[in-house]
Amino acid sequence: MMMMMMMTMSLLFFFTLFLFVLASSPAAAAVDFEELFQSLPDPKLARDHLEYYTAQPHLAGTPRDFETANWTLHKWLEYGLDAWIEEETVLLNYPVHRRVAITYPADQVFVASLQEPWVPEDPTSNNTDAVASFNGYTPSGNVTAELVYVNYGTESDFEYLVSPEVGISLEGKLLLARYGRVHRGIKAMLAQEYGAVGLLIYSDPADDGFTKGATYPNGPWRPQQGVQRGSVGFSSICPGDKRDLELCLGPDFVNSSYVGRTIPSIPVMPLSWGDAQPLLMGLQGNIAPPSWHGAVPNVSYAIGPGPIIVNFDIEVTFNITSIWNVVGRLEGHQADRQVLLGNHRDAWVFGAVDPSSGSSVLMEIARSLGKLVQDEGWKPQRTITFLSWDGEEYGLIGSTVYGKKHKDMLSEQAVAYLNVDIGVGGSVFGALGTPSLLDLMVGVASSVPYPNNTEGVSVMDTWNRDAYGPLGSGSDFTVFIDYLGIPSVDMYFDGPTKSGIYHSIYDSLYWMDQFGDPSYSFHQGMARVAGLAAMRLAEATVLPFNYEDYASKLTQYLGTVIEIANNYNMTIDIEHVEDAIVSLTKKGQEVELEKAHLSSSGKLASNEDVMALNDRLMLAERMFLGAGIPGRPFFRHVVQAPGLYKGYEPDVFPGVIQAIEDGNITLAQNQLNAAGACVRSVIKALTPPSPSAAPATRPWVVPLIITLVGLTVLIISIVAFLMWRRRSRSNYQKV
Repeated sequence: MMMMMMMTMSLLFFFTLFLFVLASSPAAAAVDFEELFQSLPDPKLARDHLEYYTAQPHLAGTPRDFETANWTLHKWLEYGLDAWIEEETVLLNYPVHRRVAITYPADQVFVASLQEPWVPEDPTSNNTDAVASFNGYTPSGNVTAELVYVNYGTESDFEYLVSPEVGISLEGKLLLARYGRVHRGIKAMLAQEYGAVGLLIYSDPADDGFTKGATYPNGPWRPQQGVQRGSVGFSSICPGDKRDLELCLGPDFVNSSYVGRTIPSIPVMPLSWGDAQPLLMGLQGNIAPPSWHGAVPNVSYAIGPGPIIVNFDIEVTFNITSIWNVVGRLEGHQADRQVLLGNHRDAWVFGAVDPSSGSSVLMEIARSLGKLVQDEGWKPQRTITFLSWDGEEYGLIGSTVYGKKHKDMLSEQAVAYLNVDIGVGGSVFGALGTPSLLDLMVGVASSVPYPNNTEGVSVMDTWNRDAYGPLGSGSDFTVFIDYLGIPSVDMYFDGPTKSGIYHSIYDSLYWMDQFGDPSYSFHQGMARVAGLAAMRLAEATVLPFNYEDYASKLTQYLGTVIEIANNYNMTIDIEHVEDAIVSLTKKGQEVELEKAHLSSSGKLASNEDVMALNDRLMLAERMFLGAGIPGRPFFRHVVQAPGLYKGYEPDVFPGVIQAIEDGNITLAQNQLNAAGACVRSVIKALTPPSPSAAPATRPWVVPLIITLVGLTVLIISIVAFLMWRRRSRSNYQKV
């Protein structure tokens, strides 16, 4: 009996010691969850997901779109996520009737086919449910007018045409532009401003056709009748529902019409180069400069006007219809701190590259992380929220509506937003994003093996980190960085060949199998990169945000402003902003030292000091939000936003650059001063509050309590043993 008591005491002692060690040290997982995660994304399953999404066209607001939302929901539930659908009602339009024809002169009469022909090798290319080629948010219209060729339809192209040297009036003309250089919505906005009655946009083979290589189905490039669909909403003014003028233009426009303000007032239509060829051949007049020449055969690239007369007739129906965002959560220990990971699900047709490669990647990340939770008992420190957006192709609708609807919650809880739109369009890794997240992306890219290599090459070994630049617009990160001030990154494996089938019926599973990613190893690689980025943001004891890097980028951006001002013969006072950036550099260095100290202290992510620092790091980005760019109040971030006439491309210090380009030196200076004030607000947000008189929580309190409890149990056991022994001796003496 005595031996059993001694063994019990020994076990209690060692158990108490084990509890103390366990409670005193950082959580050291028996499993390397990062390494295990990287082993889970499966190329075969990635293809299976892609095969489902690309089996049928799934344009936003259609029955098949709803089916994909439900399928995504049920898959996420199967993977162990808490998931649901958020239905939203928005403005969309769909084509009813289209016609483009040369009506004069009689010997050049021509009617465009406006069809993408069936390719026998591609079994989905004859699907009759595919939406006819059109531009989202074009109004209906029936116009007959002389034709004018306007090159890419950029701001400088229009300025050239109406300059005294050329002297072409665009009033009342039908314009023909080629795709490229700027977003199609900017082409439409400029055409409208210059008085045109309509706009046709075609894909020139010099940009994405036979001059690049073999065309589909023999190669990846755009064939003669391939057409690029796409929205012509004014993306640099109004992401989201185009009726929401208060969000996009301000309260003074609440009762105004959105036509002409957030969508074109003139009809717009996309063409293949095959349908555009007779139109280009019918133009005479001045021959365009060499830089305006494309590669359509037998075309001189005369500008016009005319002499051909073209009839352009399009009828569309505008509907207030439902779209469906799918939301999934893996809840963390800190449930009210969220790492957001999103991709849009809707496509113009099948969308194998755009966006379903990203949808497949998102699905593999959800499955793999869910497996860690279900099979290994992993639980992230912070919640990981998966977001499958709808309505992106019409103009970032689903994500923007979600951001506005959940503005307060996201402002308080969102750590960062990671975006994967075109997950795989080639083999070249790229990322753009908030300067503070560059360190994170370098670390992740260094940890992930580059697909299809056995030589120990990492993704980082193939990536030029200097190409990491600011975000403009064009995908679902827009509302998070530009409106909410949430640190954001957009990442992808890219390549030029994806443009050959972009937004066409040929962006299909067959294209991906043959030309995009036949082994699906780049889908696997993208899942590893994006998933690991989410894990590190969710698991880091101290968030990996670097504001010293941010200050360095701000110095570069300020140099860009100075250069543009010089080009416009303007002088602006930069001293206020320069001083603020120098102070941010110093503050960033201080924060890096604080991060290093806390990281090496052994404190857990739940420690009060660590949580306070993380909140400062997370919320500092919000301080870059100002009142909004004049005339574009949605875009509140003072460091980055899409340029007004650039569409997707970013301007740095956008309010300043827009004012400079408008020739308003006073406004430019005011915008620069406001940006400087925001930089100082960031510094203040990164600065810890003064120490309070209240005693701080000590990290050793919990392990001490556990130890005392264990010792108490040990003492009670010893006392009980002594009492038993005394009773035993007493009983022996009585005998």
